[in-house]
Amino acid sequence: MHFNLYWANLNPTIGREQAGHRPVLVISNDIENQMDIVTVIPATSRKPRREVYPNEVLFTLNGKEAILLCHQIRTISKKRLDGKIAQLDERFQQIVLDALCMRFYRP
Repeated sequence: MHFNLYWANLNPTIGREQAGHRPVLVISNDIENQMDIVTVIPATSRKPRREVYPNEVLFTLNGKEAILLCHQIRTISKKRLDGKIAQLDERFQQIVLDALCMRFYRP
């Protein structure tokens, strides 16, 4: 599961949390993934001219630009997952890790 993209139903939400049926990237490690919960980064579609910030990661899904929102990390039940989309290659995994470091540590 680690560094795999899945579809997930993130409803219900409160405030500005990402809602709806959308891609999420599982970032919890394989040991944690043995539990009934996973830690994920939600994705959103990229709107025209929308800037991509240092703590976000631009990628392409089904021919459309999307953004991993590394500032919206959350833990969800595995019951919210609704099918695997893809596994990230090592190069892309490192890009995500760099964005997460930007989120939590800024030298």
